[in-house]
Amino acid sequence: MHYREFFQTATGYSAYDYQVRLAEADPWPDLLEAPTGAGKTEAIVLAWLWRRRYGPAKVRAATPRRLAYTLPMRVLVEQTQERVGKWIKALGWEKEVGVHLLMGGETDNEWDLYPEREAVLIGTQDMLLSRALNRGYALGRARWPLPYGLLNNDCLWVFDEVQLMGSGLATTAQLAAFREKFGVWGHCPTLWVSATLRGVWLATVDFRGKVEELTKHELSEGEWKASDSSLAARLKANKTLAAAMATADEPKKLAEEICKAHLTLAEPKELAEHQPRTLTLVVVNTVKKAVALYEALTVQPTAAKRGKKALAGQASLDPAPDVLLLHSRFRTPERRAKMEKLRQMEKDGGIVIATQVVEAGVDISARNLFTELSPWASFVQRVGRCNRKGEFEQAKVFWINVDTAQKDGSAPYEPDELDAAREALKKLHHVGPCALHLAELGEKRLAGLYPYEAKYVIRRRTAEELFDTTPDLTGADLDISLYIRENDEHDGQVFWRNWEGDDPNRPQPQPAPARDELCPVSLNKETRAWLDEKNCWRWDFLESRWQRAENIVPGQIYLLRAGDGGYSPEKGFDPDAKEPVTPLNAIGQAPEGNDGDPYSTERKIWQTIAAHTNQVVEELEKILDELGPSLTERERAELRHAARWHDWGKVHSVFQSVFLQASPPRALSGGEGWAKSSGKVPRYERPGFRHELASALGMLAQGHPDFLACYLVAAHHGKVRVSIRSLPTEKPAPDGRRFARGVWEGDRMPRVKLGGGVTAPEITLSLAPMELGLSENGQRSWAERVFNLLEPYGPYRLAYLEALLCAADRRASANARPEASND
Repeated sequence: MHYREFFQTATGYSAYDYQVRLAEADPWPDLLEAPTGAGKTEAIVLAWLWRRRYGPAKVRAATPRRLAYTLPMRVLVEQTQERVGKWIKALGWEKEVGVHLLMGGETDNEWDLYPEREAVLIGTQDMLLSRALNRGYALGRARWPLPYGLLNNDCLWVFDEVQLMGSGLATTAQLAAFREKFGVWGHCPTLWVSATLRGVWLATVDFRGKVEELTKHELSEGEWKASDSSLAARLKANKTLAAAMATADEPKKLAEEICKAHLTLAEPKELAEHQPRTLTLVVVNTVKKAVALYEALTVQPTAAKRGKKALAGQASLDPAPDVLLLHSRFRTPERRAKMEKLRQMEKDGGIVIATQVVEAGVDISARNLFTELSPWASFVQRVGRCNRKGEFEQAKVFWINVDTAQKDGSAPYEPDELDAAREALKKLHHVGPCALHLAELGEKRLAGLYPYEAKYVIRRRTAEELFDTTPDLTGADLDISLYIRENDEHDGQVFWRNWEGDDPNRPQPQPAPARDELCPVSLNKETRAWLDEKNCWRWDFLESRWQRAENIVPGQIYLLRAGDGGYSPEKGFDPDAKEPVTPLNAIGQAPEGNDGDPYSTERKIWQTIAAHTNQVVEELEKILDELGPSLTERERAELRHAARWHDWGKVHSVFQSVFLQASPPRALSGGEGWAKSSGKVPRYERPGFRHELASALGMLAQGHPDFLACYLVAAHHGKVRVSIRSLPTEKPAPDGRRFARGVWEGDRMPRVKLGGGVTAPEITLSLAPMELGLSENGQRSWAERVFNLLEPYGPYRLAYLEALLCAADRRASANARPEASND
């Protein structure tokens, strides 16, 4: 299918020339520069999909099966997900190409359980970059290695509006350098996108040498100058510029000015009918200012009434314009409702008060725009939401001044950035795309308007250390927040529940939060102080319980009591809100802890080790068949070997004893062991017991020749990876024997059938590999073996193999079925 026909089918309208050239580009570019409103999202997503499905054989082979579409801070990513979903549905591929929103939660859509499928993954830089660094924000620790492996292999990374990413932009360049250095399976290219793009921003310590080689895709001069093309109306959209009289620090005065402008540009017919359909968008720099302005427009609407009376000459006062508050601190249901209202307000008119949340990923076109002074790149994005399609003959942009000399007056930006933008705005009268085209700006002005210097740059040593997900003895981890975004812009998530008494662990720990319950919060000083005061709770992975949060850490999820307030459906997260929060329904189990086995208990049926293993092997074969020749025969053989032996450790007496207490449907015959139960089982008698460690130690004791399979077996639950050590929560072994993860030196595992005609022998386990250096019999330690494995594979390829085995295992567990034969 030709690309123009493909694009028309997906969207219902014709492709622009630059979009066609992108789809047919050879080679695929590294940089994409196009003005706001020119359809960059359509250009990228549909070009990737067309190249993946219809491109020449060479192009199809080089096009990754996953697209990670990354948006900057405070973006309403649901709108992008909805648009991409519509295109794929129009093409009839909704069952073949997944569209997933990465916003946290224990399931995260479970997209990573299908590594062989094509998928579009959409999320903020917090969610996607943290997963690429193996520290997935708002995701259970045991799940971290799955997206880590899949996002760093066979994946096209797209970073949209890179000028808004802060320190995260340097991280994207470093990750691109690391992937080339460490190696990946398939292809894992990066596309940096913006209306204001400068390649020098990517000149980080490890990527600097690549900057000169980067290829850029952009509109041709002919497309910029054309007057009769389908894109011309957007490029030449009329947007006059003027300075606002009031500031955001004077919310009442600014509210009156906004209302007056809102009615001034209304069409005469609209005024005559007393139904102004003008949409006015107001963008300010902080949530606090947005809320104050919203209150000035809603609590005291007299300014709007006076303005309408004066303009329309009416004797009576009419209702004030509809007003909507938008920022990033809403739970999903409230945010979704606001987006629906926003779409309706584009038709019916009203005033939208927003923060930076509308700067990227929000397809909205207002006739009036009020924007607080911001860095130039942000200003360009905000202006792109005014007369976006060129549909209005008249449209006006007002810039609201900021006192950068005042303490914190420029927050969250640097004063120099705002001062440079102010000087540029004073010289402009029109701010349509053509007027702001980079070709009209000299290099000297560009350097002042687009400054970029990353405060924190991740180095190779840190990237290698992040491969290990084992927490230290206090449960702490390497802090990646500095590599995600700036110091004062770190995010966390909170949710509210009701419970009896003082302890959310009684009688059972509160269930893990559902996605709809989570509310993003900016961890500024005010929020941190409020959370400290309210004694919020954080899930302790090692203890498997909710613990009072002593330190507020970016990227984590915190539990709050509903009675403590802090949220309203109208204003979102608000420390000043005193009313109890209405909790959303909480169902399911507590988050996964170190000694939890959620994929073994409470399954649909009881299943033996052999029956489950046979099913895992089947699932792995489906994955390998779809992946084709992307893996070598050796890796495929080791994956099959690991799949057959991965649950051998479940025959261990600690595991079997809890299953026998859960009323199994029948007595086991010789050589059988239970792998799955349909009901709850009691906790292990040895806290922290990990059956996968027993499996791997058994393989070492039996002399399995390739350590790769042993490692994959140990790592397939994401809890035993680089090191083997005992944890503070464990029960020590008697007689001073070694112990780790509930396994004791000298434990014996009986003979058991593993399916496929394979029977594991009786074996005695040794924990000698947990010691550093050579053991008594000259064997290397576990840690040394893993480091030696990382040398040829690198962290990304090794994690990818982990993800494949884990996906096969969890898919089999989720769809457990009885088998006629367990042999």
